[in-house]
Amino acid sequence: MSTPPGPPAPDGPARRLYRPGFGADGPLAGRRRPVFWARRLSGVGLLSVLCGVLVGMLALPVVGAVGLTAKHSADDFLDLPENLVVPPLAQASRILDARGNLVAVLSGEQDREVVSLGRVPQVMRRAIVDIEDSRFYEHDGLDYKGLARAYLTNRENGSVTQGGSTLTQQYVKNVLLMSATTDAQRRAATEQTVHRKLREARYALYLEAHLSKDEILERYLNIAYFGDGAYGIEVAARHYFNVDVEKLTLAQAALLAGLVKNPTAYNPVLHPQAAVARRNIVLDRMRELHHISDAEFHAAHDSPLVLDRPARSADPCADSGAPFFCALVRQQLLNDRTFAPTEEDARRLLFEGGLTITTTLEPVAQQAAQSAATEVIPVGNRVAAGVVTMQPGTGQVLAVAENREYGPTADGLVSSLSTDFVHTKEVYPVDEDSFSPGSTFKVFTLISALKAGMPLSTTLHAPICYQSKVFPNPQPKNMYCNADPSEDGFYSLTTATWNSVNTYYIQLAEKLGVLRTAQIARDMGVTSCRIRPHGNSDPECRGVDGISSADGSAILGSNEISTLDLATAYSTLAARGRKCAPRTVTAISQRIGGADRPLPFNAGAACEQVLDPKIADTVSSVLEGVISHGTASGNAQIGRPAAGKTGTAEGFSTASFAGYIPQLATAVTLADPRGPTAHPLTGVFGRNVFGGGYPAQIWARTMTRTIDGLGLPVAPLPPEDGTQPQVPTKAVPNVVGQPQAVAEQILVQQGFHVSAQPVVWPGQPGIVVATTPPAGSVVSLNTEIRLAISGGLTGAPVLPGGSPPGGIGLGGGQPAAVTPAAGDNGLAAILAQLFPRTPLGARTFANTAEPALSPERGARRP
Repeated sequence: MSTPPGPPAPDGPARRLYRPGFGADGPLAGRRRPVFWARRLSGVGLLSVLCGVLVGMLALPVVGAVGLTAKHSADDFLDLPENLVVPPLAQASRILDARGNLVAVLSGEQDREVVSLGRVPQVMRRAIVDIEDSRFYEHDGLDYKGLARAYLTNRENGSVTQGGSTLTQQYVKNVLLMSATTDAQRRAATEQTVHRKLREARYALYLEAHLSKDEILERYLNIAYFGDGAYGIEVAARHYFNVDVEKLTLAQAALLAGLVKNPTAYNPVLHPQAAVARRNIVLDRMRELHHISDAEFHAAHDSPLVLDRPARSADPCADSGAPFFCALVRQQLLNDRTFAPTEEDARRLLFEGGLTITTTLEPVAQQAAQSAATEVIPVGNRVAAGVVTMQPGTGQVLAVAENREYGPTADGLVSSLSTDFVHTKEVYPVDEDSFSPGSTFKVFTLISALKAGMPLSTTLHAPICYQSKVFPNPQPKNMYCNADPSEDGFYSLTTATWNSVNTYYIQLAEKLGVLRTAQIARDMGVTSCRIRPHGNSDPECRGVDGISSADGSAILGSNEISTLDLATAYSTLAARGRKCAPRTVTAISQRIGGADRPLPFNAGAACEQVLDPKIADTVSSVLEGVISHGTASGNAQIGRPAAGKTGTAEGFSTASFAGYIPQLATAVTLADPRGPTAHPLTGVFGRNVFGGGYPAQIWARTMTRTIDGLGLPVAPLPPEDGTQPQVPTKAVPNVVGQPQAVAEQILVQQGFHVSAQPVVWPGQPGIVVATTPPAGSVVSLNTEIRLAISGGLTGAPVLPGGSPPGGIGLGGGQPAAVTPAAGDNGLAAILAQLFPRTPLGARTFANTAEPALSPERGARRP
């Protein structure tokens, strides 16, 4: 290709004396500049009159009116302001992750990215100048030859068919159009009138006096509309060819240059043939001006139109690698009155301000959360799985994931009504109405007990079901019940938490009060209106019931909160009681005049110590046991010390798991968004969902992948607590010779657990022939008394599982073959064959070697 018109104009006051192509050794050296005659006119007034006359003549093809109009045009020209106020160009804003990677681009009606002229290749500069204003580097804003030619053409045709506008005048027109805020202003910027032409000419002369040619060209290329929603040359290059502007070819540059004349008529997407024809006109002009060679011309002219248009969604967050996080950041800034005084101002600034928004999103954590959620509960399942990962001690939200594709549902309905289980634009992890936390909420009552001075050894008997005299009892049983009937027994604070025993925690709440638990939850970072005091006057909570002193079910996690709230609270525990409000944005800047200007935004309240570190450590020591041998032991172990809690809401309506290591906290929640009560988590891949099942699996995968990806070292947690209940002791009554039902009733009334097994015995079937421990033994009330029941000569069970209500009958199975022996109680030979010699005494809960039986545990991982 031939050389460019010339280098950029030098800086400093003398730059207006320089024009590319001129100078002692320029290609136009010795040629008189066409604009010198205008500069040599006697005074600015004469020049202005001449401009007014020429512009007036241009707009009036009828010869008879020229004289009168010319005078008025000159007068009008002198009356116009000469200083053009250029507002900042509307630009899209960029959301970046914590490592500077692009997360999303938020654009308004004008999708634009301003670039310097240095990034625009010479081939693109030549193409736009050659086709739009080939004398751009020669005139002073008005092309007098062009005006005269346009006047003659218009006069011959009897109408305005040529405008004679320079590239500078076109830039002025675009500025006025962009600045217009009303329909009247927009019409004035485009109407075919003398006044508009005079105004453009006046402003063009002003710009030429204060800017270099390259500065004007740069501004023009950034403001121009290239059709199909693309504003500015950078966005146009990416929009049509999926390349940055630096990589445009000759054919591509010629096509883009041809678009500005009529972006709709030459739109290559809608009118490819017209676009190619217009492209070739540009190429003809470039060859005519000797800016491309014949070979270059033919190669570009004969090349087919090849577009590469990246698929784009109407909602830019849908094209993000972290769409739910993107939507969260966008909504937070729109609601932030520190960021902008009104939502309308915030929307304009966010979508047109050209901001750079740096966020807390950690790509490793986001990928870990997203992959874990979709692997365990694949996209398309009716169950929605939400995941939030935070950094303790900073409040930085590292990941927000959902096992759904972000986008509108196929049937156009909201997620609560839709049967499209693939798509949703709902951000469940931050929706406080999406799920009930279940037993993950018990941690706040545990904290309340410790703050009240209760030791971990606090022992309560937790029956299968419990009727409260303090709280209204839930229906239909008019009692609070455990998730698993086998949980009947005595518990300490530690073991009740390991096994998530409802009837223990209800009794605990009776002693402590519900409102104390609710206040602790709020202190720890739970913001949901459902956890605030009943009847509060908070504007955002109008019409939402909070917690009252009689709301016993709230202790068990019946009141809805968000996954983000749950992660925040457990992150506070991980930080040893230091609460940090969740943060998604770390910095916002706007480029003004070549410099990045920081913008204010609500960064949230400063972190504060809300819990004594010693109490936080004690809670962690208890929650470690939930993972090592409690309700999460089957799925939540991650190969290093960790603490957490399972949650399964009433009737399998929701399931959750929240847990942490010192450097990382993650909360996982599962629910059917169509309504947790109406659509419980039953029959999901053939099983009912508990907090220790799928939620714990998602949590473990998220944590291990994030830990490995970030290379987090093992950080110590407090030593795991193993405090057992202080169970009362009692002598085992003698029930040998009693029928099984009578014997079980006697033992259960005394507070013992009972199991029974038939044995071969020649006596009357159904009679107790031995007990372990034997009668008279002083044992704790948590001890299970094992009964050997006569099954006759065949050993057939008589009352399999025949414990009376409240007992625990585990009869059935294969009968033991026992040799009769004499003795009152127990018959050593029978016991030796029937029962293994295992220590009995206080009941323990370290069931790590057996499949999880508690519904809260869920199935173990293979």
